[in-house]
Amino acid sequence: MDENNLTMADLMAEIDKSMTRIYRGDILKAKVALVQDGGVVVNIGYHTDGLIPWNEYSYEDVAKEDIEIGAEFEVLVMKVDDGEGNVLVSKRRAEAETALEDVKVLADSKETFTVRIKEVVKGGVVAPVKGLRAFIPASQISNTYVEDLSKYVGQDVEVEIIEFIPKTKKLVLSGKRIATEKAEVLKKEKLAQLVEGEKYAGTVTKLMPYGAFVDLGGVEGLVHNTDLSWVRIKHPSDVVKEGEKVEVTVLGVNLETGKISLRLKDITADPWQLEVVNLEKDQVVTAKITRFTSFGAFAALSANVEGLIHISQISEKRIKTADEALEMGQEVKVKILNIDKENKKISLSMKEVAEEVDNSEIEHYMTQEDDNAKLGDVLGNVF
Repeated sequence: MDENNLTMADLMAEIDKSMTRIYRGDILKAKVALVQDGGVVVNIGYHTDGLIPWNEYSYEDVAKEDIEIGAEFEVLVMKVDDGEGNVLVSKRRAEAETALEDVKVLADSKETFTVRIKEVVKGGVVAPVKGLRAFIPASQISNTYVEDLSKYVGQDVEVEIIEFIPKTKKLVLSGKRIATEKAEVLKKEKLAQLVEGEKYAGTVTKLMPYGAFVDLGGVEGLVHNTDLSWVRIKHPSDVVKEGEKVEVTVLGVNLETGKISLRLKDITADPWQLEVVNLEKDQVVTAKITRFTSFGAFAALSANVEGLIHISQISEKRIKTADEALEMGQEVKVKILNIDKENKKISLSMKEVAEEVDNSEIEHYMTQEDDNAKLGDVLGNVF
Protein backbone atom coordinates (compact mmCIF):
# COMPACT_ATOMS: atom_id res chain seq x y z
CA MET A 1 0.00 0.00 0.00
CA ASP A 2 2.75 2.39 1.07
CA GLU A 3 4.79 1.42 -1.97
CA ASN A 4 1.85 2.11 -4.25
CA ASN A 5 1.22 5.46 -2.55
CA LEU A 6 4.93 6.40 -2.89
CA THR A 7 4.91 5.48 -6.51
CA MET A 8 1.76 7.45 -7.05
CA ALA A 9 3.29 10.45 -5.22
CA ASP A 10 6.35 10.29 -7.38
CA LEU A 11 4.19 10.08 -10.45
CA MET A 12 2.16 13.11 -9.41
CA ALA A 13 5.33 15.04 -8.71
CA GLU A 14 6.61 14.30 -12.21
CA ILE A 15 3.28 15.42 -13.66
CA ASP A 16 3.51 18.67 -11.66
CA LYS A 17 7.00 19.24 -12.97
CA SER A 18 5.89 18.75 -16.55
CA MET A 19 3.11 21.25 -16.09
CA THR A 20 5.26 23.85 -14.27
CA ARG A 21 6.13 26.90 -16.33
CA ILE A 22 9.34 28.86 -15.64
CA TYR A 23 10.53 32.11 -17.15
CA ARG A 24 13.74 34.01 -17.58
CA GLY A 25 14.48 36.05 -14.44
CA ASP A 26 12.62 33.72 -12.08
CA ILE A 27 14.24 32.98 -8.71
CA LEU A 28 13.99 29.25 -7.95
CA LYS A 29 15.07 26.97 -5.11
CA ALA A 30 17.82 24.61 -6.17
CA LYS A 31 19.53 21.50 -4.77
CA VAL A 32 22.95 20.30 -5.95
CA ALA A 33 22.63 16.98 -7.80
CA LEU A 34 25.97 16.70 -9.61
CA VAL A 35 29.31 18.55 -9.88
CA GLN A 36 30.96 18.23 -13.26
CA ASP A 37 33.54 19.97 -15.44
CA GLY A 38 30.95 22.12 -17.23
CA GLY A 39 29.37 23.37 -14.04
CA VAL A 40 26.99 22.37 -11.26
CA VAL A 41 23.80 20.44 -12.04
CA VAL A 42 20.88 21.31 -9.75
CA ASN A 43 17.30 20.14 -9.27
CA ILE A 44 14.98 23.13 -9.63
CA GLY A 45 11.54 21.45 -9.40
CA TYR A 46 11.24 21.40 -13.19
CA HIS A 47 11.11 18.49 -15.59
CA THR A 48 14.60 19.46 -16.71
CA ASP A 49 17.57 20.03 -14.39
CA GLY A 50 19.26 23.39 -14.13
CA LEU A 51 22.92 23.93 -15.04
CA ILE A 52 25.07 26.54 -13.31
CA PRO A 53 28.15 27.37 -15.43
CA TRP A 54 31.24 27.84 -13.25
CA ASN A 55 31.41 31.57 -13.94
CA GLU A 56 27.83 31.88 -12.66
CA TYR A 57 28.30 29.95 -9.44
CA SER A 58 29.97 32.65 -7.31
CA TYR A 59 31.92 35.90 -7.49
CA GLU A 60 34.54 34.17 -5.40
CA ASP A 61 36.77 31.31 -6.51
CA VAL A 62 35.23 28.01 -5.42
CA ALA A 63 36.87 24.59 -5.72
CA LYS A 64 34.78 21.64 -6.95
CA GLU A 65 35.51 19.67 -3.81
CA ASP A 66 34.02 22.44 -1.68
CA ILE A 67 30.56 22.01 -3.23
CA GLU A 68 28.43 19.44 -1.39
CA ILE A 69 25.84 17.24 -3.04
CA GLY A 70 22.45 18.16 -1.59
CA ALA A 71 23.44 21.75 -0.79
CA GLU A 72 20.48 24.10 -1.25
CA PHE A 73 20.34 27.72 -2.38
CA GLU A 74 18.49 29.99 -4.79
CA VAL A 75 19.24 30.47 -8.48
CA LEU A 76 18.11 32.92 -11.16
CA VAL A 77 16.90 31.58 -14.51
CA MET A 78 19.05 32.97 -17.34
CA LYS A 79 17.80 30.78 -20.22
CA VAL A 80 14.95 28.25 -20.19
CA ASP A 81 16.61 26.09 -22.85
CA ASP A 82 20.31 26.29 -23.69
CA GLY A 83 19.79 24.17 -26.84
CA GLU A 84 20.90 20.97 -25.12
CA GLY A 85 17.87 20.47 -22.92
CA ASN A 86 19.28 22.31 -19.89
CA VAL A 87 17.93 25.30 -18.06
CA LEU A 88 20.80 27.75 -17.58
CA VAL A 89 20.68 29.25 -14.09
CA SER A 90 22.92 31.47 -12.00
CA LYS A 91 23.60 31.27 -8.30
CA ARG A 92 25.63 34.50 -8.11
CA ARG A 93 22.92 36.53 -9.91
CA ALA A 94 20.29 35.24 -7.53
CA GLU A 95 22.49 36.25 -4.61
CA ALA A 96 22.89 39.71 -6.15
CA GLU A 97 19.10 40.09 -6.41
CA THR A 98 18.56 39.23 -2.76
CA ALA A 99 21.72 40.95 -1.50
CA LEU A 100 20.59 44.55 -1.98
CA GLU A 101 18.70 44.64 1.29
CA ASP A 102 21.55 42.97 3.17
CA VAL A 103 24.06 45.46 1.76
CA LYS A 104 21.75 48.34 2.66
CA VAL A 105 21.73 47.13 6.26
CA LEU A 106 25.55 47.03 6.26
CA ALA A 107 25.72 50.53 4.81
CA ASP A 108 23.21 52.00 7.28
CA SER A 109 24.81 50.36 10.32
CA LYS A 110 28.37 51.37 9.32
CA GLU A 111 29.33 47.79 10.13
CA THR A 112 32.77 46.58 9.09
CA PHE A 113 33.30 43.26 7.35
CA THR A 114 35.96 41.30 5.47
CA VAL A 115 36.19 40.82 1.72
CA ARG A 116 38.64 38.92 -0.45
CA ILE A 117 40.19 40.94 -3.28
CA LYS A 118 39.40 39.31 -6.63
CA GLU A 119 41.16 41.42 -9.25
CA VAL A 120 42.89 44.70 -10.06
CA VAL A 121 41.04 47.20 -12.27
CA LYS A 122 41.77 50.75 -13.35
CA GLY A 123 42.05 52.94 -10.27
CA GLY A 124 41.64 50.19 -7.68
CA VAL A 125 40.53 46.63 -6.98
CA VAL A 126 37.30 44.62 -7.06
CA ALA A 127 35.86 42.35 -4.39
CA PRO A 128 32.52 40.46 -4.21
CA VAL A 129 30.03 41.38 -1.47
CA LYS A 130 27.00 39.12 -1.17
CA GLY A 131 26.97 38.65 -4.92
CA LEU A 132 27.54 42.31 -5.75
CA ARG A 133 30.67 43.58 -7.44
CA ALA A 134 32.25 46.12 -5.07
CA PHE A 135 34.99 48.61 -5.95
CA ILE A 136 37.80 49.73 -3.63
CA PRO A 137 39.74 52.80 -4.88
CA ALA A 138 43.52 52.50 -4.68
CA SER A 139 43.61 55.38 -2.18
CA GLN A 140 41.14 53.58 0.11
CA ILE A 141 42.59 50.08 0.29
CA SER A 142 45.04 50.95 3.09
CA ASN A 143 46.28 53.80 5.27
CA THR A 144 49.51 54.02 3.26
CA TYR A 145 50.29 54.50 -0.42
CA VAL A 146 50.16 51.22 -2.35
CA GLU A 147 52.22 51.15 -5.53
CA ASP A 148 51.53 47.54 -6.56
CA LEU A 149 47.86 46.64 -6.09
CA SER A 150 48.36 43.12 -7.44
CA LYS A 151 49.83 42.01 -4.11
CA TYR A 152 46.33 42.35 -2.61
CA VAL A 153 44.71 39.86 -5.02
CA GLY A 154 43.54 36.85 -3.01
CA GLN A 155 44.06 38.72 0.28
CA ASP A 156 41.39 39.43 2.90
CA VAL A 157 40.85 43.10 3.76
CA GLU A 158 38.60 44.53 6.45
CA VAL A 159 36.39 47.25 4.95
CA GLU A 160 33.31 49.43 5.36
CA ILE A 161 30.82 50.80 2.83
CA ILE A 162 31.41 54.44 1.89
CA GLU A 163 28.95 54.63 -1.03
CA PHE A 164 25.97 52.49 -2.02
CA ILE A 165 23.36 53.22 -4.71
CA PRO A 166 20.82 50.33 -4.81
CA LYS A 167 19.26 51.42 -8.12
CA THR A 168 22.51 51.09 -10.05
CA LYS A 169 24.04 48.55 -7.62
CA LYS A 170 27.03 50.84 -7.21
CA LEU A 171 29.02 49.72 -4.18
CA VAL A 172 32.25 51.42 -3.04
CA LEU A 173 34.28 50.17 -0.09
CA SER A 174 37.16 51.51 1.99
CA GLY A 175 39.67 49.95 4.36
CA LYS A 176 41.59 53.17 5.04
CA ARG A 177 39.98 54.26 8.31
CA ILE A 178 40.09 50.74 9.72
CA ALA A 179 43.74 50.28 8.74
CA THR A 180 44.60 53.68 10.26
CA GLU A 181 42.97 52.82 13.58
CA LYS A 182 44.68 49.42 13.68
CA ALA A 183 48.03 51.05 12.90
CA GLU A 184 47.52 53.53 15.75
CA VAL A 185 46.77 50.75 18.22
CA LEU A 186 49.80 48.78 17.02
CA LYS A 187 51.94 51.91 17.23
CA LYS A 188 50.97 52.62 20.85
CA GLU A 189 51.64 49.01 21.82
CA LYS A 190 55.02 49.05 20.07
CA LEU A 191 56.01 52.42 21.57
CA ALA A 192 55.27 51.10 25.05
CA GLN A 193 57.56 48.12 24.40
CA LEU A 194 60.58 50.15 23.28
CA VAL A 195 63.35 50.60 25.86
CA GLU A 196 65.76 53.52 25.67
CA GLY A 197 69.33 52.36 25.21
CA GLU A 198 68.32 49.00 23.71
CA LYS A 199 69.17 47.90 20.17
CA TYR A 200 66.48 46.86 17.63
CA ALA A 201 66.46 45.52 14.09
CA GLY A 202 64.80 47.77 11.52
CA THR A 203 64.47 48.68 7.86
CA VAL A 204 65.33 52.04 6.32
CA THR A 205 62.08 53.38 4.80
CA LYS A 206 62.83 56.95 3.74
CA LEU A 207 65.80 59.29 3.39
CA MET A 208 65.47 63.02 4.07
CA PRO A 209 68.15 65.75 3.98
CA TYR A 210 68.25 65.75 7.80
CA GLY A 211 68.25 62.02 8.46
CA ALA A 212 66.88 58.51 7.78
CA PHE A 213 63.56 57.00 8.90
CA VAL A 214 63.68 53.41 10.11
CA ASP A 215 60.70 51.05 10.53
CA LEU A 216 60.93 49.01 13.72
CA GLY A 217 57.89 46.88 12.93
CA GLY A 218 54.80 49.08 13.06
CA VAL A 219 56.50 52.28 14.19
CA GLU A 220 59.04 54.57 12.54
CA GLY A 221 61.92 56.36 14.17
CA LEU A 222 64.35 59.00 12.93
CA VAL A 223 68.12 58.66 12.83
CA HIS A 224 69.43 62.21 12.56
CA ASN A 225 72.48 62.76 10.36
CA THR A 226 74.65 63.33 13.42
CA ASP A 227 73.63 59.89 14.71
CA LEU A 228 74.19 58.07 11.42
CA SER A 229 77.96 58.35 11.40
CA TRP A 230 80.86 59.65 13.48
CA VAL A 231 82.13 61.59 10.49
CA ARG A 232 80.28 64.58 9.07
CA ILE A 233 78.02 63.63 6.14
CA LYS A 234 76.20 65.68 3.52
CA HIS A 235 73.22 63.32 3.08
CA PRO A 236 71.95 60.06 4.71
CA SER A 237 72.57 58.27 1.39
CA ASP A 238 76.28 58.55 2.21
CA VAL A 239 75.67 55.91 4.90
CA VAL A 240 72.42 53.97 4.20
CA LYS A 241 69.89 53.30 1.45
CA GLU A 242 66.12 52.69 1.39
CA GLY A 243 65.20 49.06 2.10
CA GLU A 244 68.46 48.36 3.92
CA LYS A 245 68.31 46.25 7.11
CA VAL A 246 69.99 48.00 10.04
CA GLU A 247 70.45 47.71 13.79
CA VAL A 248 69.69 50.89 15.70
CA THR A 249 69.73 52.04 19.31
CA VAL A 250 66.71 53.83 20.81
CA LEU A 251 67.76 57.22 22.16
CA GLY A 252 64.33 58.46 23.19
CA VAL A 253 60.59 57.74 22.90
CA ASN A 254 57.85 60.38 23.18
CA LEU A 255 54.61 58.54 23.97
CA GLU A 256 52.50 61.67 23.42
CA THR A 257 53.80 62.60 19.97
CA GLY A 258 54.85 59.09 18.93
CA LYS A 259 58.28 60.33 17.89
CA ILE A 260 61.27 58.00 18.27
CA SER A 261 64.91 59.10 18.20
CA LEU A 262 67.40 56.49 17.00
CA ARG A 263 71.14 56.10 16.60
CA LEU A 264 72.87 53.95 14.00
CA LYS A 265 76.52 54.59 14.85
CA ASP A 266 78.13 52.35 17.48
CA ILE A 267 78.85 54.34 20.64
CA THR A 268 81.68 51.98 21.58
CA ALA A 269 83.54 52.93 18.41
CA ASP A 270 83.43 56.70 18.92
CA PRO A 271 86.64 57.92 17.21
CA TRP A 272 86.54 61.14 19.25
CA GLN A 273 86.80 59.24 22.52
CA LEU A 274 89.53 57.02 21.08
CA GLU A 275 91.60 59.92 19.77
CA VAL A 276 91.53 62.03 22.96
CA VAL A 277 92.98 59.23 25.06
CA ASN A 278 96.51 60.60 24.61
CA LEU A 279 95.51 64.23 25.17
CA GLU A 280 95.55 65.93 28.57
CA LYS A 281 95.16 69.34 30.13
CA ASP A 282 98.17 71.74 29.81
CA GLN A 283 99.64 69.66 26.98
CA VAL A 284 101.09 71.65 24.06
CA VAL A 285 100.27 70.19 20.64
CA THR A 286 100.16 71.17 16.97
CA ALA A 287 96.76 71.96 15.48
CA LYS A 288 95.46 73.01 12.05
CA ILE A 289 92.94 75.85 11.65
CA THR A 290 89.72 74.42 10.13
CA ARG A 291 87.07 77.13 10.45
CA PHE A 292 86.34 80.56 11.81
CA THR A 293 83.47 81.80 13.97
CA SER A 294 82.53 85.17 15.43
CA PHE A 295 84.01 84.07 18.76
CA GLY A 296 87.22 82.42 17.62
CA ALA A 297 88.62 79.62 15.48
CA PHE A 298 88.36 75.85 15.46
CA ALA A 299 91.51 73.81 15.03
CA ALA A 300 91.88 70.09 14.28
CA LEU A 301 94.02 68.11 16.70
CA SER A 302 93.45 64.88 14.73
CA ALA A 303 91.14 63.49 12.04
CA ASN A 304 88.05 63.47 14.31
CA VAL A 305 88.93 65.88 17.12
CA GLU A 306 88.58 69.67 17.01
CA GLY A 307 89.20 72.28 19.68
CA LEU A 308 88.16 75.91 20.04
CA ILE A 309 90.68 78.72 20.28
CA HIS A 310 88.62 81.53 21.76
CA ILE A 311 89.36 84.94 20.25
CA SER A 312 90.76 86.01 23.63
CA GLN A 313 93.26 83.14 23.48
CA ILE A 314 94.65 83.79 20.00
CA SER A 315 96.94 86.75 20.56
CA GLU A 316 98.08 89.29 23.12
CA LYS A 317 97.10 91.94 20.61
CA ARG A 318 93.50 93.04 20.55
CA ILE A 319 91.77 91.57 17.46
CA LYS A 320 88.16 91.80 16.29
CA THR A 321 88.05 88.56 14.29
CA ALA A 322 90.12 85.39 14.33
CA ASP A 323 91.04 85.64 10.65
CA GLU A 324 92.97 88.85 11.39
CA ALA A 325 95.67 86.72 12.98
CA LEU A 326 95.11 83.30 11.42
CA GLU A 327 94.66 81.63 8.02
CA MET A 328 92.62 78.59 7.03
CA GLY A 329 94.81 75.47 7.11
CA GLN A 330 97.53 77.19 9.13
CA GLU A 331 99.38 74.98 11.63
CA VAL A 332 99.79 76.49 15.09
CA LYS A 333 101.06 75.48 18.51
CA VAL A 334 98.28 75.38 21.10
CA LYS A 335 97.97 74.54 24.76
CA ILE A 336 95.04 72.41 25.94
CA LEU A 337 93.15 74.40 28.58
CA ASN A 338 90.32 71.92 29.18
CA ILE A 339 88.88 68.63 27.86
CA ASP A 340 85.14 68.08 28.37
CA LYS A 341 84.71 64.43 27.40
CA GLU A 342 80.99 64.32 28.18
CA ASN A 343 80.13 67.16 25.77
CA LYS A 344 83.10 66.52 23.45
CA LYS A 345 84.52 70.03 23.78
CA ILE A 346 88.18 71.06 23.99
CA SER A 347 89.41 74.56 24.83
CA LEU A 348 92.74 75.66 23.32
CA SER A 349 95.09 78.62 23.73
CA MET A 350 97.77 80.04 21.46
CA LYS A 351 98.40 82.95 23.81
CA GLU A 352 99.54 80.75 26.69
CA VAL A 353 101.99 78.93 24.42
CA ALA A 354 103.42 82.30 23.37
CA GLU A 355 103.65 83.40 27.02
CA GLU A 356 105.51 80.20 27.94
CA VAL A 357 107.92 80.78 25.06
CA ASP A 358 108.49 84.37 26.19
CA ASN A 359 109.09 83.28 29.78
CA SER A 360 111.50 80.61 28.58
CA GLU A 361 113.47 83.11 26.50
CA ILE A 362 113.64 85.58 29.39
CA GLU A 363 114.85 82.85 31.71
CA HIS A 364 117.44 81.76 29.15
CA TYR A 365 118.58 85.38 28.68
CA MET A 366 118.85 85.90 32.41
CA THR A 367 120.86 82.70 32.77
CA GLN A 368 123.26 83.84 30.05
CA GLU A 369 123.60 87.29 31.70
CA ASP A 370 124.53 85.68 35.04
CA ASP A 371 127.18 83.53 33.33
CA ASN A 372 128.70 86.59 31.62
CA ALA A 373 128.87 88.46 34.91
CA LYS A 374 130.70 85.61 36.58
CA LEU A 375 133.17 85.38 33.68
CA GLY A 376 133.84 89.14 33.97
CA ASP A 377 134.65 88.78 37.62
CA VAL A 378 137.14 86.04 36.85
CA LEU A 379 138.84 87.93 34.03
CA GLY A 380 138.92 91.08 36.13
CA ASN A 381 140.87 89.33 38.81
CA VAL A 382 143.29 88.10 36.20
CA PHE A 383 143.97 91.57 34.92
